[in-house]
Amino acid sequence: MENLVAIIPAAGAGKRLGLGINKAFAKINSVPLLVHCLTMLSATGMITRAIVVLAADEVEEGYELLKSYQAEHFATLPFVVVAGGKERQDSVVNALEAITETEGYVAVHDGARPFAGKEVFVRTLQAAKKYGAAIAAVPVKDTIKVVNEEGEVTATPARSSLYAVQTPQIFEVNLLKAAYANLAQNPAQVTDDASVVELLGHKVVVAQGRYENIKITTPEDLLFAENLLAQQEKRDG
Repeated sequence: MENLVAIIPAAGAGKRLGLGINKAFAKINSVPLLVHCLTMLSATGMITRAIVVLAADEVEEGYELLKSYQAEHFATLPFVVVAGGKERQDSVVNALEAITETEGYVAVHDGARPFAGKEVFVRTLQAAKKYGAAIAAVPVKDTIKVVNEEGEVTATPARSSLYAVQTPQIFEVNLLKAAYANLAQNPAQVTDDASVVELLGHKVVVAQGRYENIKITTPEDLLFAENLLAQQEKRDG
């Protein structure tokens, strides 16, 4: 097994899903979304342990919930639950504190992306081993417009150079720790972990993701996930 620790940020409220609960606990085919994610991670056979990040007031309940599903869904995957912070970047920092510098590589993977699959993890880890930092991404299919506050189109970037970024995002542990230490000293707005590493001046490369690797965000995404799971079960059956 690779020396690869997974950080699973899942502390967000998920308001766009409209369920009134943390979307990590939303159920797809009677199983919580977060459990589906951990099941997928376990099935890769690549993760040494998972660090799940939940809101501080959900840590105890979340741990007990995951423990109740572990034997049936991800029996071979050790996990811990830690408290998140105010922002996503704070949550990742909290999780990094539970990882030693000798653990090799860390994969940050959204708790709302249960369909990444082993091949995406393999490709991303291979790239990270070569360059120190790699992210899963897919070419955009639509034309992208840059629009100003008045709704006017100001630019049309070449589609061939645009990628939609996903997770996993995999880094050498020491590199990601150094990047977040730099961010603490030089605060900036970031939307993913790769951005934090980029601010350090380190190259980040893209590994091929998959279009099915969506982030469950809206009610329509839940329906898509249910259909995709049904297709997988039909193939496996």
